[in-house]
Amino acid sequence: MEKTIRKPSFREVVAVTTMNLDDYGLQFNAQRVGPMNFAGLRQANYGEGFRMPTMPELIPLVYASLENRDYATAKNVIGTLKQYLLTGNTSEHYFSEGMFVQDNPEMEDGRIATPDLKALEARLGSHEERGVIFSDDRKVRFTPYGFKREVQSALDLATNSGVIAFAGGEEKAEMLAKASEHYRQNPYFWTLTDVKQPQTRVAGLGSDGFDGSLDVGAGSSVGNGRYSFGVSEAKKQEAEGKK
Repeated sequence: MEKTIRKPSFREVVAVTTMNLDDYGLQFNAQRVGPMNFAGLRQANYGEGFRMPTMPELIPLVYASLENRDYATAKNVIGTLKQYLLTGNTSEHYFSEGMFVQDNPEMEDGRIATPDLKALEARLGSHEERGVIFSDDRKVRFTPYGFKREVQSALDLATNSGVIAFAGGEEKAEMLAKASEHYRQNPYFWTLTDVKQPQTRVAGLGSDGFDGSLDVGAGSSVGNGRYSFGVSEAKKQEAEGKK
């Protein structure tokens, strides 16, 4: 008796494509998430094991993508930067005393909560970089006003205390400066001015609307049209195996 041959099942499993930044111990999901507002990005699903990155984590991705633009995944990051706002899980809190930058800010009713000034000041530690004071975990940074705003050279961007606070340190500010050299025009640092009442904004990066320059946005609203890429800390053994 002949056996009936059944057609075998076939299920295509597409693995998640990642962008690994071994120098920084970070792994990004190459599938962008958006467009959403900031609250939506905070709650979005970035893939198993991935979460929304802070701005200090997002900056190495932008820099590495611009330096390796032949990769399809890098082109996706650069294209997102050009068409939309690439957003990190970082906010700026403006007070009359200066600008605080906070990673993973607290949310209340779908909005970023503006912390009490004294509470932010209490978190600051003794570490300082070019006039920027850091909390011990580096998640809160403070700089008084007086830093350069708007159009500036790459060198000015790298040493700008406002940018250092935004980026999470001098090294990341230097990355932004190097990234800005991939554009025709000098970079633009966008912040609030004439702050009389406490205000909170979202950290974002873009490259359209300023004549082909890198836009470092510390004065962005929380509105729609934002994207991000999920991040995870690369496993130590994986990073070591690629050295």
